[in-house]
Amino acid sequence: MALLTISILPLTSPAWGQPIPVRSTSDTTSKPDFQYKVVGSSNTGPYTYAPETWGDLRINLVNARSESREVLCTTYFDQDPSLQYGRQVWLPKQSILRTSHPILVPKCDPAPGRNLNLRSLILDASESNEVMIRNESGQRFHDAAILVAQAGRNTAVFGDSAIASTEPGNEIADLIVAGRVGQQLTNRFTILNDPFLPADESVLKTFDHLILADGRITDDFAATTALRAWLHAGGNLWVMLDQVDPVVLKRLLGDDFSGHVVDRVGLTSVRIDKASALTDTEMTEAETVDYDDPVDLVRIVNPSFTASYSVNGWPVAMTKACGDGKLLLTTLGARAWVRPRPESMEQPTDPLKTSNVIAASPLTTIARDFFSPRNPPLLPLNTIEPQVREYIGYTIPSWGAIVGTLLGFSLCILALGTWLNLSGRLEHVSWMGSILAIIVSAGLIMIGRTSRQAIPPTLASVQFIQGIRGTDEIRTEGLLSIFQPEGSQATIEVTNGGRMIPDMTGLEGTSRRMITTDLGTCHWENLPQAAGLRSTSFTQSQTVIDRLQAHATFNSNGVVGKYSGQLPVGSDAILATRNGRMGVALKADGTFIGRAEDIFERDQFLSAGLLSDEQNRRRRTLESLLTNPKRKDYPDRPQLMFWSEPWDNGFRFGEGLARRGTSLVALPLVLERPASGTEIFIPSPFLNYFNRRNPDGSLPSTMWDATRNEWQERSTPGLSWLNFMIPRELLPLTLRRARIDLKVAGPVGRVEIFGLKDGSVISLKTVMDPVGSLSIEISDADSLTLDDEGRLSLGLSAGDPNRPELTHSAADQNRTDEQRLAPTQINQSAKVNYWRIESLALQLWASTAKTPLTD
Repeated sequence: MALLTISILPLTSPAWGQPIPVRSTSDTTSKPDFQYKVVGSSNTGPYTYAPETWGDLRINLVNARSESREVLCTTYFDQDPSLQYGRQVWLPKQSILRTSHPILVPKCDPAPGRNLNLRSLILDASESNEVMIRNESGQRFHDAAILVAQAGRNTAVFGDSAIASTEPGNEIADLIVAGRVGQQLTNRFTILNDPFLPADESVLKTFDHLILADGRITDDFAATTALRAWLHAGGNLWVMLDQVDPVVLKRLLGDDFSGHVVDRVGLTSVRIDKASALTDTEMTEAETVDYDDPVDLVRIVNPSFTASYSVNGWPVAMTKACGDGKLLLTTLGARAWVRPRPESMEQPTDPLKTSNVIAASPLTTIARDFFSPRNPPLLPLNTIEPQVREYIGYTIPSWGAIVGTLLGFSLCILALGTWLNLSGRLEHVSWMGSILAIIVSAGLIMIGRTSRQAIPPTLASVQFIQGIRGTDEIRTEGLLSIFQPEGSQATIEVTNGGRMIPDMTGLEGTSRRMITTDLGTCHWENLPQAAGLRSTSFTQSQTVIDRLQAHATFNSNGVVGKYSGQLPVGSDAILATRNGRMGVALKADGTFIGRAEDIFERDQFLSAGLLSDEQNRRRRTLESLLTNPKRKDYPDRPQLMFWSEPWDNGFRFGEGLARRGTSLVALPLVLERPASGTEIFIPSPFLNYFNRRNPDGSLPSTMWDATRNEWQERSTPGLSWLNFMIPRELLPLTLRRARIDLKVAGPVGRVEIFGLKDGSVISLKTVMDPVGSLSIEISDADSLTLDDEGRLSLGLSAGDPNRPELTHSAADQNRTDEQRLAPTQINQSAKVNYWRIESLALQLWASTAKTPLTD
């Protein structure tokens, strides 16, 4: 059997300012009094970086002198020697220090190999003229190379070195490799087994998937913070709870984790069943496997995750959306997810695609989602660039001032000519007119210059701020535009963490340095700010003093809640979900309310009817965010969104800059259950729906595509049964009545709504020849019953099978759907008319039951 090919790539986070004394002075007498080494260079054990991505360059420094020393370490890549990244470090006497500084890995050609060369210069910062410290061989440059991962979908695992074993029986390695190979990926992954875990989010950005398979992170607050920021920035995290202390979930998710572990048991017989989750359109026969050595199962209750698989009724695979990323939690030992490779199954010829075992069917499903590529950005920068640029602009001289000046000049010439003519000295009009023209021209130049200088040096920004639910942390990304009318020599600084690289267009060939002086603090040297407008993007994760949070509940009018946090209350507030939006009235004290009449139409994003220029800019940005065709999954949970003043990120471009711009704040809504017996109204944006099997066991039609969150165009009748999900926080409920709002387009012919009453299908309403918008009231409370999962099942039949002429011409009616779709069967004389459900929304009136749902 072929060996697994696994890249063992240890990763070290910086030990900031923690000198390690050298054992004795005599240890360094035969060595240089200063040593510098890039940790993880290709000749000392590789670390992984990614092109065009920030990373941390880890370095070891040795000061053998009997006195302290301050040095400046700078590094550049061969692709651009003029762009340097470095760190200013103070070293105590006779000490060793491991530290790091950020680098932006350039775009590189993968053809020569995975190693990327770099060079470092070490300068004695205590000398005014930057004396260069040479390496051990007397050379000025300290050469090294780093390993660059060219391919996407890189995976790393927090675990000990034993996971790196390629021998069969290494359960964790076998599981990871089987999952990756099953998705046509390589069997390579990275082992993060260094004692110092990554303490900066940027270190982890190389990886798309991280797997937590040991408990070292449990008491490492900095590493947990970095991991949380990476997860919410779009990473996929797998926590193997059979390998990790459950307290990790509490420290990682904060108040957003509400589950608890019951116990840990060993199973000698395992059958992994598909859990009763959001849909029941898939039904497969589970396989039972017996084990001589019991497989561990951690039994956990209500971890606020969505279960996808279970064993004996206990969830064993669960997922949870965390910001822009996803968290996968498994509670079953690794052996249960894989199967021995049959002897008749040949290994692939490519050694990077081999594996000791194969993935079981549940693992194949899990791996398809977990080992997926990163999601594209929620808010592409090109969509907000026009908005931020509109905050800066030249003042154009008014039409009246220009026309008035020219008209005055003409009148003066006329008056001058008339006077000279009457006095008999008309020959002087040429030179006197020229002087007058020069005066007027100078005036116009002054008007233009004054208009140009009327715009002061300005820093404008549009920021997207997302609160991380259950924690005191926020993620911010956006665009900065800096306008310098005459340019500036002010130093560009970062004072509160984050990643930002200024626009350096036109400065190629000029030596520029980004110097890090402390954790989250750096500045640029030899980087003048050119005259005009420059823009740069940025990302930042930080902890705030006053947590940004929004809580809400329901009453008979709709949604009521309260916002609190460090940012002041803003304006143009909305509640946004994956299924719709509604406006809310946000007051100065943070309280807000959203009523039935505040629910938005499909193309509405603000409550205001007549939009100001600023509101129109906001509308465009919200439309780009909430209708991004590449991010149909957003928002996964209800969000309170509002616009506030610009957040001070700690990016400094000099003194005296006027600050303009705005911040879009998005906070996950924490829903709370009203008191028992409360009459409530649940607006349609809070009622998401998915396909389910028809009551007779048949599959639903393809009218509704829950993955793309849209209704499909059709020419034939269809029947879909839908599960409407009641927010779990409101259960149990007693439903009183409902209303379905439909919008249809085209010759649908007939629409019928079905319900379930005592287990039998009943017709609730039939509408013939519907046009445009229609509302269907459901007052039969007995047909509005919820199942144990809090789902309301309703059926929708659309299309009229008795009138095929509505959608198909006579020449086309006798043909099957397969014939209509076959290219060779196309009849040019046949005419097909299509119809579509443009939107469907359900609103519910209910009362909370006496006994709330317990775990």
